[in-house]
Amino acid sequence: MGHLKIVVDHDRIEYNGPFEANNLFRLIENFLWERGFDKKQEKDFEIHSQGEKFVEWQYAPWKKITDYIRYIVKVRILGYHLVKTDLNVNGRKTRTDTGRVVVFIDGYMEYDYDSYWDNHPFLFFLRTIYDYFVFKAYTERFEQRLVHDINTLHDSIEKFFNMHRHYSLVSRPA
Repeated sequence: MGHLKIVVDHDRIEYNGPFEANNLFRLIENFLWERGFDKKQEKDFEIHSQGEKFVEWQYAPWKKITDYIRYIVKVRILGYHLVKTDLNVNGRKTRTDTGRVVVFIDGYMEYDYDSYWDNHPFLFFLRTIYDYFVFKAYTERFEQRLVHDINTLHDSIEKFFNMHRHYSLVSRPA
């Protein structure tokens, strides 16, 4: 495995209120697919208890930039105390999820992802020199692009959550 560099570390979004969980997952998948990332889902599970559920969903797509560098964006969604509730949207009743959601976004750059330079200690040393000194000006542009993509994803998730702020709660499960 090559050198893994953390570019964005634990970008966090918290939300408490009504939202459509499937639409949130679809938003993230579509956003990353439009930017050329290949799909890799790491976790997807639910725990049901007394009318509530806990959801953990982890998605780590990757994208080859060059023959030497690839992006890895890790999105982790935790949903706490999720329940189905009725909402009044434009005069119509709809059933949606309500609860607390925490979204973590991490961005990594992986150098030498095919491990060509890991076979011999001298090659490993040359790769380190190459990454930190020779190739640095070239990779800084790639870091800026990754940060821009993650900031755009962060903004689109926040817009998704703000879209649901005008709903009024009709009923809450007992």
